[in-house]
Amino acid sequence: MSQARHRAPRSQEVADIASARSVPVRGHQVGTLVDWTDEGPRVDYPGNPHGPLLARSFVARPASPPAGQPVLLVFEDERSHRPVLVGLAPSTAPLEAVVDGQRVVLEGREEIVLRCGKASITLRRNGRVVVRGTYVESRSEGVNRIKGGTVRIN
Repeated sequence: MSQARHRAPRSQEVADIASARSVPVRGHQVGTLVDWTDEGPRVDYPGNPHGPLLARSFVARPASPPAGQPVLLVFEDERSHRPVLVGLAPSTAPLEAVVDGQRVVLEGREEIVLRCGKASITLRRNGRVVVRGTYVESRSEGVNRIKGGTVRIN
């Protein structure tokens, strides 16, 4: 009669191997968000001997978590294979706005700059509006009015 061998589930084997290679990590580490799966965030950090790891999280999942965003990690029982995500650094990734066609308000304390290539529109707090581009075009089906205390052309 053959005797069946009991095998641990694959995820347990991986955890056991990681535990065997675990090194103490004291305090906190600044790491990087690799991605955010249905199971939770996967993170990496400098000196990580395991490769990207699934982390426990004490932060709400952002609407669109950007890969590469800096994260603050601590380690459960000081084990290098058990990261705990405790904070996300403010994202410096460009923001994207989805507009519903009704109204959009962008507000800046000092100025707002819309830029695309060599073209830009700058709105300054003092009321100055600067439009720059290699070719600036103004069209109107109705009256195209230019008003000002002084109007200079060229």
